[in-house]
Amino acid sequence: MEIVRYKLRSEREMDGGSSTTFGLVDNGAIRRITGSIFDANPETGGDEIPLNAVELLAPVEPGKIIALGYNYKDLVGERDTYDEPVIFFKPTSAVIGPGAEIVIREDNKVWTEVELAIVIRKQCRNVTISQAPDVILGYTVANDVTMSNCLDRDHHLARSKGWDTFCPLGPAIVSGVDTSALPMTNTINDKVMQQSATDKRILGDAEVVSFLSRFFTLFPGDVILTGTPANAENSVIAGGEVVEVSIEGIGTLSNTVRTDY
Repeated sequence: MEIVRYKLRSEREMDGGSSTTFGLVDNGAIRRITGSIFDANPETGGDEIPLNAVELLAPVEPGKIIALGYNYKDLVGERDTYDEPVIFFKPTSAVIGPGAEIVIREDNKVWTEVELAIVIRKQCRNVTISQAPDVILGYTVANDVTMSNCLDRDHHLARSKGWDTFCPLGPAIVSGVDTSALPMTNTINDKVMQQSATDKRILGDAEVVSFLSRFFTLFPGDVILTGTPANAENSVIAGGEVVEVSIEGIGTLSNTVRTDY
C-alpha cells in the first residue's frame, strides 16, 4: 500500500491550494481516501487522478518527530556491543514535502542525511518488540537536514536540527515492505555522498519503536527518523543544488536548496 498526501494542481492555481487530500497510489494514478489513513484498509472513492495532475506534499502531518543519532554501524564503527542511540526531536514546523525548497538562513555549514522514517499507526506506550509491527503504519524517506554547531553547544539540538524546512519527508508512506536490508543513497547534484543499507542499523524498526515507547506515548501520525549512515557531514549543500535521498522500495525524495541570508 502506498499513501500520498496531495493538492490538485488546478486547485492550487485557483485558491492557493488550501485543501489537501490523502490518496492511494495504484499503477500511476491516485484514488482519494475517504476514510482514515490509519485504518487497516482505508476506504477510497471518486475517480482516479493521474499523478501528474497533483502536487505531492509531505505524506503525513506529524504530531511529533523523534529522531535517532548514531544508529548505524558504518557510522560508529563495528563493535561487539553498542551504546543506545542518541534521541532528539525535530519540530513539526521543519517538515516540507517533495520538490519544496530547503532554505538556508545563515552562512554556516549545512548538510543532508538520508534516513528511513517510520510512521506510527495507533497510539501506544511500552510496546514490546513483538507488538511493535502492529503499531507501524508504514515507511517514508526523510532528509535530516542539519547545521553545524551554533556557538559550539547546540549540535544535535534545536538550532542545528530544527530550522524551518530542515525535515523533508516523502514522497509516500509505503507499507508491506521488508525494511531489513534496503539500499539507500544521498546525492547532491547527482554526486553520491552517502551509500549504505538499512541492515547497517544497530536498532531495527521494531526495536526502535519499542525503545522509544518506553519514554514517549506514540500517537497516529508520529514520525520516527531511524538514523543515518556514514558520510553525512560531508554531504554539504549550497544554494541552487538539488538533493535526492533515496531508499529502494520506499522512494526518492528530491528537494532544491535556496539561501536566504
